[in-house]
Amino acid sequence: MNKVYGTFIFFFYFVKYPIAIFLPIAYFYLDYPNNLIMNILWVISMILILKDWFFPHKGCDCKPKNK
Repeated sequence: MNKVYGTFIFFFYFVKYPIAIFLPIAYFYLDYPNNLIMNILWVISMILILKDWFFPHKGCDCKPKNK
């Protein structure tokens, strides 16, 4: 299960922007037929992009703690 989860994270990390940009262009200007799976991927990509914009990753506080 961890491999599948990691694969989805890796996939959407690199593919969310091309899907979000290309799909509206493909539908409105290139006259591609409507595709349910691509619509679902587009919605997921847009949710992830909005999440990245509104909740940016703050990085890790990797300083060693002194005892």
